[in-house]
Amino acid sequence: MGAINSEYADIVLWLYFHVIVRMVLTWIKNSLPVSEQIGSFLPGTVKELSVLITQAIDLKAFLSGIEPYAGLDSEAFSRLVDAARIVHLERGMPLFEQGQPCTGVHVVVSGQIKLAFYSPHGAEKIVAIAAERQGVGEECLSLAQDYPFHADALIDSTLVFLPRQILIECLENSRHFVQRLMKCIAEKFHHLLLDVEAASLLTGSERVVEYLIRDLDASVQGAAVIELSMAKSVIASRLSLTQEHFSRLLRQLSDSGMIAVDGRQIQIPDVHRMRQYLASGEGHGVNRLGRSSGRGRSGSDHVLAVAC
Repeated sequence: MGAINSEYADIVLWLYFHVIVRMVLTWIKNSLPVSEQIGSFLPGTVKELSVLITQAIDLKAFLSGIEPYAGLDSEAFSRLVDAARIVHLERGMPLFEQGQPCTGVHVVVSGQIKLAFYSPHGAEKIVAIAAERQGVGEECLSLAQDYPFHADALIDSTLVFLPRQILIECLENSRHFVQRLMKCIAEKFHHLLLDVEAASLLTGSERVVEYLIRDLDASVQGAAVIELSMAKSVIASRLSLTQEHFSRLLRQLSDSGMIAVDGRQIQIPDVHRMRQYLASGEGHGVNRLGRSSGRGRSGSDHVLAVAC
């Protein structure tokens, strides 16, 4: 009984300490000028927060289901788990900034991490959104390169941080791990190429249509309802559109009867019609039948074109 009471006392003490730390950090953030707020105030942005703010996560169980780490032998995997630590970010907090040395890989447990470039004039281009069970930073690992983009939390997020040194040791000792890591990086590169293809060859309306139906199963042909999981400004940047252009395209698609917009909920009366629109090339009068089959484009009948 004494051991149990001691354990509960430790938990209460830790929670009390956690609350005090959060209060102090909030006071610091609200007291500093914008340019000195907590994202740039703490060394390494979040290195110390990972020690102070934790969640009950079974690291061994979590990482055993994440590629490429699931393929490590038991000894290497145990060393990786021992070296891992939890990082918590509140919405808007930076994970790292472009040009910072790569210190390791982060795996998202919950939340969303925005990967983006910023111009000297403040323009933003979002290149990817890392969601649950996805990694951030693998491409910089073995090349010892700086992070090529900024990473910020779109919503409150929890991640597992894997230090670079332990991952390099895994790479040096396991050809199998190297192959699995290369596969993960190749998959990211493939998705990036698809995004480049869409931005280069599809009209704005086609990009929006493809985004809305990309996660629907191929068997879905009738009505469907989609819930946008991100702000429209974020989606617009992912599609290489301005927010105003994105909103205008949604209105045009709505006016054409292809969708109905209700806040973040998008109702699609006829998914088959959306697929036909993409397959036909009606967006700019070019027939692309038989091309880019990996995107699910197929034969089509006449569909209503929506201006870009």
